[in-house]
Amino acid sequence: MDPDFKNQNPPAKGRAGSCVARRIVLFLLIAAVYAAHQDVWNWGKADPMVFGFLPAGLAYHAAYSIGCAVLMWILVKAAWPSELDETDDSSK
Repeated sequence: MDPDFKNQNPPAKGRAGSCVARRIVLFLLIAAVYAAHQDVWNWGKADPMVFGFLPAGLAYHAAYSIGCAVLMWILVKAAWPSELDETDDSSK
């Protein structure tokens, strides 16, 4: 038996399940943003104008771009591997 076995902390209960749930939620968010990009309902329409001067399709894509930026921020915060953030000080 490993002498350090008693000193090891067991994994927290439910942690593996929450990791799977997080991945499913992130996947669903990505799928929703991908599906929202297929905006066939705005093709060939200039009306109604948003704010009185912006065509609906252009306003939709502006909002879509902001949504993509928010999704990328969420993905970086939730799924970025922590080992990529470690720096090697011996290379200096």
